[in-house]
Amino acid sequence: MENPAALQSETQDSSGEAVYARLRADTVLGRLAPGRKLGLEGLRQIYGAGVGTLREALNRLASEGLVVAEGQRGFSVAPVSAADFAEVAELRLLLECHAVHKSFAAGDLDWEGRVVGAHHKLAMLERRLLAGEPADAALWKRYDREFHQALIEACGSAALLETYAAAYDRYLRYQMVAVVFRGAVAATQHADLLHCALARDAAGACRLLEAHVAGCVEHVVSTGTLVPFASTRPCPAPEAATPTAGERAYRLIRADILRGTLAPGQKLKLDALRDAYDAGLGTLRETLSRLIAERLVVAEGQRGFEVAPFSPADLRDIANLRLLLEGHALDQAFHAGDVEWEGRVVAIHHKLSQAEERLHAGDGTVLETWRRFDSQFHETLISACGSRTLMATHAAVFDRYQRYQYRALGFRGAIAIREHAALRDCALRRDAPGARAVMARHILGGVDQALASGAL
Repeated sequence: MENPAALQSETQDSSGEAVYARLRADTVLGRLAPGRKLGLEGLRQIYGAGVGTLREALNRLASEGLVVAEGQRGFSVAPVSAADFAEVAELRLLLECHAVHKSFAAGDLDWEGRVVGAHHKLAMLERRLLAGEPADAALWKRYDREFHQALIEACGSAALLETYAAAYDRYLRYQMVAVVFRGAVAATQHADLLHCALARDAAGACRLLEAHVAGCVEHVVSTGTLVPFASTRPCPAPEAATPTAGERAYRLIRADILRGTLAPGQKLKLDALRDAYDAGLGTLRETLSRLIAERLVVAEGQRGFEVAPFSPADLRDIANLRLLLEGHALDQAFHAGDVEWEGRVVAIHHKLSQAEERLHAGDGTVLETWRRFDSQFHETLISACGSRTLMATHAAVFDRYQRYQYRALGFRGAIAIREHAALRDCALRRDAPGARAVMARHILGGVDQALASGAL
């Protein structure tokens, strides 16, 4: 006989994914306007889903930066601003240009065919728009998205493609809110990008992308199309010192995944989690939905959830993405950092070095302290970069890297001590190229050690 609870869980999984997809599309495409309050009762009537399913989807969207969770006050669509658009655009450009170089070098004839086909659909719709004919804005942006994704799909990095897709969708939301079509300029740039792809001219494509993205941001800001959506409500008050049951469960489960207490590939049975974390099933489902968005948990359709697995390829993928993001942020931070920032760098390095010296002397009791100071040191180095979007994206990738650190990326003794000291010195000299070189040795050397250990 079928288990009724299991059948209900399977139905929730299927329904929840569909509701999440619909809510996400409506948010990205601007059907749910920036700043709009997302009352659960109103959403229940629109989407035909239960309150629990809606909360799961909204928590997942909050982890993606598309929705704001306001504690006991519910949810709202993330607001828009010119400053945030500029940050999102910068992140998109960083990721896309990096991926273009890799994709153009690796792409084969099949890839070329997909790029040509994606451009054909986009160009046909752009011709209709230029001629003043009726055209579906959502379809136009879908074809635009497909073309840009086709350009980079041969880059060979799943982590890079996932991070780019998330950044692009946040960028796309601004385009849909502002209804941006820059006419012949955009159409010509798309055609030129196609020619660069077929000629494998990655440098030329990146110059075009810089003009393409910068032109869009300038157009949106100069026309004032974001002004009607600017938030006039005050920022939500800080949450109470005591976390809610949901926040407590999220922090505990997340920490156990990062530390490996919940092992890679482990099935996450709701009944077992309820007993272990003293949380209700609804709270647990919301928590797991947030962790799915952070790529720490995998949803198995109707079979439930499991901790995201490990693989050598995934470690290299995440390490290279971390290196890209951290290197770019170092450039920005070294340029903008002041003496207050220098003081924070020196202070956290002092604490890190003290823990490293004790570890190097064989005192294993400071291992967790070292890991915490290591994370804080790298965060402080880039804290003056001026982009919350870049910082948040780096933090998410760093945490995925740190999962491997708990399993296989151990303390590398004198090598790590020297590299951290060199990074501090580069920061004080404002030597960004030197810091990037040290960072590459630091991160990739750790990966080589982890892979050689056989722990994965």
